Amino acid sequence: MKKWCRIVFLTVMMMSLVLTAGASRISDLQRELDRTEKEITNINSRIQEVQTERSSVQKEIDQLDKVILELTSEEIKLQMEIAAIEDNIEAIEQDIQEIQNEIQVTNELLEQRLRAMYKNGAVGYLEVLFNASDLSDFLTRMDMIQRIVRNDVNILEELEQQYISLDIAQLSLQNERHHLELAMNDVKLKRTDIEVASRAKEGYMRSLQGNIDELKAQEQKLLEASDEIEKKIQLAQLEMKYAGGEMAWPSPGYYRITSPYGMRPHPLYGHWSMHTGVDVGVPMKQRIVAANTGVVTYAGWFGAYGIIVLIDHGGGISTLYAHNNSVVVSEGQSVTKGQLIAYSGTTGMSTGPHLHFEVRTNGTHTDPMEYLQ
Repeated sequence: MKKWCRIVFLTVMMMSLVLTAGASRISDLQRELDRTEKEITNINSRIQEVQTERSSVQKEIDQLDKVILELTSEEIKLQMEIAAIEDNIEAIEQDIQEIQNEIQVTNELLEQRLRAMYKNGAVGYLEVLFNASDLSDFLTRMDMIQRIVRNDVNILEELEQQYISLDIAQLSLQNERHHLELAMNDVKLKRTDIEVASRAKEGYMRSLQGNIDELKAQEQKLLEASDEIEKKIQLAQLEMKYAGGEMAWPSPGYYRITSPYGMRPHPLYGHWSMHTGVDVGVPMKQRIVAANTGVVTYAGWFGAYGIIVLIDHGGGISTLYAHNNSVVVSEGQSVTKGQLIAYSGTTGMSTGPHLHFEVRTNGTHTDPMEYLQ
């Protein structure tokens, strides 16, 4: 008898160690998965930050390009003004040349007259005067001579005045051209500086895009790692052996079954439907415990079930505890038989406080009473 007790004890201990080791491995993998998902979240945040910065830099580049365009337009305008001034200067230079030619011709005519007067003295003009037929003719000839002399002098004075005016206008235009050229050089320098700044921003943009691409590559690797860890967790859960033995009653002190497993009229809609577990009448906020040792695979809101806890016990067997008011365990946590996991409630599609308890084998619901003590 003692020998059999020892064998049973050793068997239970070995199963417990196997289950604990499996649960520990799943817990480690779950922690690794949590760390990986946290890294993915951090990388996503970093990608968002870099993308925001990239958008800000793009706006700066757009603004710089706008200024470059404005400066280019201003430079073209100045070039057109300079070209117009140069045309005006060229026209004035032609006018000056023509006046200079006229002055030269007039001077030559005047010099010829002066030389003639010098050679003949005043005899030429006197002959013109003394050959007058009468006094009236004399006065007419005198007036004509005076007019000729005054005309020569007036022509020269007028030409000299035009020459001076054109020379002043030419100097003024040359001065204006000089100022416009200085302004254009200033615009060119500004445009060059802004183009350098814009190109530098574009280089920074490329580096930011490189950072985004690198972060996305890291994110992809982490996503692949996350998928791999999840597969390992699923495999480890399948490899876990069932904890063994009958399950503990999940609601200590409350044993009244208000709705058994199997077909029944739906409590809300009245039609016949499959009830996938058993309902136990439990008041609000009473202790709900793990029916057996295992690993929590889900803890939280789950549609019509309300707040649930789902525990994997190995060997493809899992238990579900639904309609809780709150839970005290988290996903990936290892629990032992009889450990507090939740407090009862009436969340989800429920007509009142109770515990809905399910046992599933490889995902398929089965009669929980076959497993309960």
